[in-house]
Amino acid sequence: MNIYKDNRVGQGSKGRGKTISKNSESGSQQRSHMVTNTKKETRFQWFFQRAELPDGQYDPETGTGLLCIEELSKKDKGIYRAMVSDDRGEDDTILDLTGDALDAIFTELGRIGALSATPLKIQGTEEGIRIFSKVKYYNVEYMKTTWFHKDKRLESGDRIRTGTTLDEIWLHILDPKDSDKGKYTLEIAAGKEFRQLSTDLSGQAFEDAMAEHQRLKALAIIEKNRAKVVRGLPDVATIMEDKTLCLTCVISGDPTPEISWLKNDQPVTFLDRYRMEVRGSEVTITIEKVNSDDSGRYGVFVKNKYGSETGQVTISVFKHGDEPKELKSM
Repeated sequence: MNIYKDNRVGQGSKGRGKTISKNSESGSQQRSHMVTNTKKETRFQWFFQRAELPDGQYDPETGTGLLCIEELSKKDKGIYRAMVSDDRGEDDTILDLTGDALDAIFTELGRIGALSATPLKIQGTEEGIRIFSKVKYYNVEYMKTTWFHKDKRLESGDRIRTGTTLDEIWLHILDPKDSDKGKYTLEIAAGKEFRQLSTDLSGQAFEDAMAEHQRLKALAIIEKNRAKVVRGLPDVATIMEDKTLCLTCVISGDPTPEISWLKNDQPVTFLDRYRMEVRGSEVTITIEKVNSDDSGRYGVFVKNKYGSETGQVTISVFKHGDEPKELKSM
């Protein structure tokens, strides 16, 4: 699209117009305007709906003004204005990016997106099996997708999920079964452009995807159920001697983890001044009448059949009349 206008800056020479280009790599939009008869002091500005756009670029060597909009959407609909000015006056040119003009851009981006679709890939996931295609651009208003299994149209349901992002079209089969084997087809329609992609989820492809699904599912179970210290312990606890120190943390794990406390990597014996109390997921260690010998690095160690974890805290005991160490260092 070219728009020619008199450039009233200087001698009234002709500018070389305005162009719109679509970046097929990302779906971004570039608006450019070429100006002539400029000088060092000439200023170039972009405006959208009368508000200046600070991201606009201008190269005085070539006379090119450029505005790039990433991920063009309906919110970019409106009137764009490119203006040049200096002590001789000013000139501008207008681009009306509404109605048919905006529809034409989205239609073209949809065509580019459909043509960019990669061959279908199969991927095992924690929940099941994904089949997907990567695209350089996707817009739900100007592109339509349909999935088929053995030539039967698929709809989202309890075990089937379909969706899109700006760069991907996907089908997710949850809790896969033998009945899910077979040919899968993706149809992409964008204006007059139509593409059809297919893959066969059977044989080794199905076995490999199921093996990866089972592996990731097992890892997820381990991560969910392994023994963990989820919150509660500070990095450092400072306390005056003869006081009582209580430290509480929250643990998780199924089965319920075994719990032990360490001091400087050695097991803590819970006698006399040391006590441990467990209430559900809360674990509390209490040290009565602390003294300097109680200073050190403590850890609560939790363990079950799925794994283990240690939460650590450094305890510093200071004498009456002294300042805590961290205050002395300030």
